Amino acid sequence: MQKTIITIFSTFAILSMASCFPKASHVIRSLPVESREQILAQYNQDQLAEGKAIFSSSCDNCHKLKQPETRTAEKWNSIIKRMIPKAKLSDEEGKLVRAYVIANSKTI
Repeated sequence: MQKTIITIFSTFAILSMASCFPKASHVIRSLPVESREQILAQYNQDQLAEGKAIFSSSCDNCHKLKQPETRTAEKWNSIIKRMIPKAKLSDEEGKLVRAYVIANSKTI
């Protein structure tokens, strides 16, 4: 009986902890790697400025900010997909941050 209770409690604890981990939305996970030119064609300067503001205020809460020009668009795309859920940004905020960093990313 005690073994059953321990098993049930352990299972509940593991499931509870797993549900606390942020998960990227389908929208964020499905974003393709876009070039700087593609981003600049889709987003205007006001949107990029909003992305910069969100990037500065949200990402700086947990760690030192990396400048966008230190990474390629491909690298930023993978970083952003992983970090947006951790920062608890909405899909729209995540897209703006992603647009900002890619628009200012390192060119190869």
